[in-house]
Amino acid sequence: MFYKYLIVKEEDKPVLYLYVNDVFEFSNDNLANTHKLENMYQRVYHYLNRSHIPFQGNKVCFVKNGIILASIDLSDYDYSNQTFVEIMDATQSNKLIDLENSAGLVEQLKLEEYVFGVVSGEMPAIFHIESLKAQAVIARTYALKRLSRNLPIKNFNSTQIYRNRAYLKEIWGDHYNEYQEKIKKAIHDTENEVIKFDGDYIDAYYHLASNGQTEDASNVLKLSYPYLVSVPSNWDIGDDHVSRRIVPNDYLSKLLNMEITKNTKVDILMKTIGHRVKYIKFDDKVFDGLLLSNRLGLNSNDFTVSIEENYTTFTTRGHGHGLGLSKYGAEAMAKAGYNYKQIISHYYPNTYIERVND
Repeated sequence: MFYKYLIVKEEDKPVLYLYVNDVFEFSNDNLANTHKLENMYQRVYHYLNRSHIPFQGNKVCFVKNGIILASIDLSDYDYSNQTFVEIMDATQSNKLIDLENSAGLVEQLKLEEYVFGVVSGEMPAIFHIESLKAQAVIARTYALKRLSRNLPIKNFNSTQIYRNRAYLKEIWGDHYNEYQEKIKKAIHDTENEVIKFDGDYIDAYYHLASNGQTEDASNVLKLSYPYLVSVPSNWDIGDDHVSRRIVPNDYLSKLLNMEITKNTKVDILMKTIGHRVKYIKFDDKVFDGLLLSNRLGLNSNDFTVSIEENYTTFTTRGHGHGLGLSKYGAEAMAKAGYNYKQIISHYYPNTYIERVND
C-alpha cells in the first residue's frame, strides 16, 4: 500500500508524506466513517514500526500521483486504548478545496476545515467570538471567490495564513480544546455565509490595525471598489499600534540614490484620504509613500520622518495596507457590543451577507 515516504519540515514541524499505490482509495468521505478512519491510523502505525521510520511528528499526508488525497493527525488516536482522542466534525460542509503547499503538493480539505485553519492563523483565539465570526465569513468568501475563478489557494502566500491542527496543538497547548471549540462555534454560527457586492464575492482585504481610518483601494490597488473605501476606525487610535524603524543614513542614501544628512529637508507633500503618506519629498526628490514604506519594511505608510546625524527614524501608525477590515478594530467593536454582521457592514460598506448553497 505504502511504497515510499518522505519527511519534510513545515513551519519547523516534521510532516510525513506516505506515497501510495494505485489501488489505494481514501477520500474525505472516509473521515466520517469511524471504522475506516481507525483502520487507516492503525495501518500507518504498523508501517512506521515495521519500516523503522524515524518520524517524531503528528501530521501524515497520503500522496498519490503528486496529489495529497487526505491527511491525518496521529495525536488524534490513542493507540494503547485503540480509540480516538478527537474525531473530526462530520457535519461540516462537503465542499472541497485544493490547498497547495510550498513543496508544490496539493492537499484536499473540506472548506470549513480550511476556514478553521485560517481563522486560527489570522486571529488570536482569545479574541471575542463576534470578531472571530467576522474573520470566518471573510476566509470563506476568499476561498469561494478563488474557487469560482479557478484560481489556486495556497498556504504559503501573504493573503491568508493557514495553520494546520498539529501546529495549533503545539502553540495552543493546554488551551487547544477550549480554543478549538470557540473557533468551531464561530464557523458553525456563520455556516455558508459569504460577503457579496452586486451578486459576486467581494475581494475581502483586511489588515492588522489601522491608523484610525481605513484606506481607499484606489490608493493601494490603483483600482476603485465601492466596498473598499475609507471608513473611520477610531478603535485603532492609540500607542499600541505605533512603531519606530531606525535606518542608518548610509543605507537610506543608497536606497534613495541621494545623500541623506541631518540637513536634508523632508516634506510630506500629500496624504491619502486614509491619512497615509502619498508623496514625500527629500530635498528636491519626490517619492511614492507606499512604495517607500514597502521598501523600508515599515508597518504602514502613515509615517513621520526624523533625520539625525547618523540615522533616520520613521515613526508609523497602524499596521498593514489599511484596506477593508481592521482586525484589532473588529475586536474593539465586538467588545463594544457590535455583532459580526455589523462589523462586516462597517468595514465593507455597500455589501451584504448571503448564505450560499453547499
